[in-house]
This record gives sequence, structure tokens and C-alpha cells, in this order.
Amino acid sequence: MKKIILFILFLGIFYTFTQAKNLEQKQNTSSNLVSVSIAPQAFFVKKIAANTLDVNVILPPNSNEHNFEFKPSTMKKLEKSDIYFTIGLEFEKVFTDKFKQNFPKLQVVNMQKNIALIQTHDTHEHSHEHEHHEHEHFDPHTWLDPILVQTMALNIYNALIQKYPQNKNLYKQNLDKFLAGLDSLNLQIASKLEKLKNREFVVYHPSWTYFAKRYNLIQIPVEILGKEPKSKDLQKLITLMKDKNLKVIFVQNGFPENAAKTLAKECDAKIYKIDHLSYDWENELLKTADAFSHNL
Repeated sequence: MKKIILFILFLGIFYTFTQAKNLEQKQNTSSNLVSVSIAPQAFFVKKIAANTLDVNVILPPNSNEHNFEFKPSTMKKLEKSDIYFTIGLEFEKVFTDKFKQNFPKLQVVNMQKNIALIQTHDTHEHSHEHEHHEHEHFDPHTWLDPILVQTMALNIYNALIQKYPQNKNLYKQNLDKFLAGLDSLNLQIASKLEKLKNREFVVYHPSWTYFAKRYNLIQIPVEILGKEPKSKDLQKLITLMKDKNLKVIFVQNGFPENAAKTLAKECDAKIYKIDHLSYDWENELLKTADAFSHNL
């Protein structure tokens, strides 16, 4: 009889504990929604926010982040969001003011705040005027440098604790873990790239500027001002690759491969796919570092 009573008491305690645990999970899991432009940002936000909110990613998989255009369905998700984290992409700049006007409750947060952006100069002619113009642009691909991501993490944390102060302790714990993980990731990548014989690499889209700067590499882009290279530019690149004995062309998902295939054929090189927009951000960076270490 005593055993039965103890067993019933145990079941009661276990049930109470389970219900309390479920209640805690329900409190931490909410319908709070934030939006980001690209998948790596979602990875960063989730590292800090965990299951306290949902993240809406605007850019579809295998898309080019530089020629994306907003659709009505995208706007609906944004309108429901508490925060929109931007990351310096062209499509964001076009609509940011409209967001503030049309969605007054939406807080727009620049994830690149306090990051020194690398300036690029695009030079071209306007055919209708035959005038020469130079436009200043800033390279947005800061998310490919783990040390710069630490600054982004702090920006995410500050925005989240303002919006959801009840989760401050959890967010601080997750932030500290994430920052430590980024330090470790940086050391792993640096170790993989430390003894490279050739520090130059050919890549279709020049998205690896910050990564190259961090790890003392030189990026050689195939793309010219966001377009496929002309035949004369391609010929110069063929000569350069042969002179430097570069045998790999790295191509990102969502970008054309015609020029890369021509280079591969002419230079007896191979094409290697890399993904600078992967949600599996950490593993993708390590995979890319491995690809560089084995092919350069």
C-alpha cells in the first residue's frame, strides 16, 4: 500500500513538473515576429533569441541579393513584424523610407551599425548623355567575417532587449555563448588558411571582400559591375589565371555560370560551388575555408 501511495505521489510531482516546464516553454515560444533580408541574419538572430520569436527571411533561397524586388506577399510579412534587421543591400535602401511611413510600428534596425564598411567605386557611362559617372557604393557582405558578426550580434541583442525586455537574461546568456563561438570560428578558419601557398582566388561574385581582408587573401572577381564579363575582360582573366596558375573558380548559388565555364575550359580549371547566403552559416564558412585550403 505504501508503495502505491509513493508511486501516486511521484506521478503527481512528475505531472506538476511537466506542466510547469510546458508553461515555461509556451512563455518563451511566442508569436513575436522579426524580419531579416537574408538567411545568415536569421541564423544570427536565432542564436540570440532562440525560440522566443519567429524569423521571416525576405530573400528566397538561391536568389541574387542584388537584383531582388519586393512583392506584395513580402510586404504583408513585414507589416506583421516587430523589427526589420537590414544589412546594407540595395533593395533595402529603396524601400526603407516607405517602410517607416507605411508601417509605423515596424522598427528598422541596421545590423551593420558601428562597422567600418569597405567602399567600392563603380564607374560607367550613361549612354543617353555620353557622360562619365562614378558612383560610390559600400560592400554589404560583412556577414562573411566572423569578427564583424560579433558587432552585428551586439546590435541584434540591443534591439531585442529593447523590444522584449522580459527575455533580457536569456538573450545575454545566448549572446555571450555566440560571441565565444565566433572567436572560436575565427581561429579555426585562420588555422585552415594559415599555410596557403597561393593567397589569390577567383570568384564569380565579389562577395568575399571582408573574408579576404580578415584572412589576408586576394579576391579576383569574374563579374564586372554586377554583369557577365565581356569577351575582352574574359580574355584578360584567362591570361591572369594562366600566369598565376589558378585552377579553381568559385561560384555562388543563384549566379550565372557561363563565364565560369569558359574560364574552366580555357584554364583547365574546375568550378567549385560556395554559398554566401546559407542559413547553415557557420558550417558553410568552414566548408569554404576547407575548399580554399585544398584548392589554392
